[in-house]
Amino acid sequence: MKKLFICMMAFATLTSCDKIKETLTSAKEATAGADEIDYQFLSKPEETKKWYDEIVKRSGEGAKVMDEVSFNIYRPSLEGMIQRAGEKDHLYLSIVYQDNVDKRRVEEIQYHGNSNGWTQPEKKDIQVTGIGAENFKLEDELYDFGQVSLETFNKVMADALKKYKDDAKYEYQYISSVFIKKSGFDVSVKGKLKSNSQLKTETYRTDLKGTEQ
Repeated sequence: MKKLFICMMAFATLTSCDKIKETLTSAKEATAGADEIDYQFLSKPEETKKWYDEIVKRSGEGAKVMDEVSFNIYRPSLEGMIQRAGEKDHLYLSIVYQDNVDKRRVEEIQYHGNSNGWTQPEKKDIQVTGIGAENFKLEDELYDFGQVSLETFNKVMADALKKYKDDAKYEYQYISSVFIKKSGFDVSVKGKLKSNSQLKTETYRTDLKGTEQ
């Protein structure tokens, strides 16, 4: 079953100077932290701890009713259909959890490493496509992020890279994306082939305990 998240925009009228100051402060905090990423950081336990802690901090109580956490690393100066010289490697991180007011909806927090850093949480509706949409229940997709220990996270990253690591075949390899859902981890290991300079991606899947599927 496929889910599409549709953003719901909210508008409010500011009525006081204090409210304006509060809004500007929140915006400033949201944009703090945007920076270049070490594109190999997902295979370095000393660096993954920082982002693991950020997920717990940013989602708060939402970590108990998590829908999806996703990491995506982009290398615009080296990879992609259009390459832009001088652009830094960056991380896009998304945290999606159940809205604590309207249980039919979710909230999403994003980190944009190439621009604004952390965004403020956004409430979103869920649109389900395909057969059986009338039977969809958000609760069936949720899990407690507490089930995912930092040790398990790092083990899955190490196992994924170990399975596909091939220095003779690739110029370089790294973990380019990670999706953590109720069903477990989906890890993408990307590399540049020595034979023809093409990019190739392998996928490694486990359950939430780190057992390969």
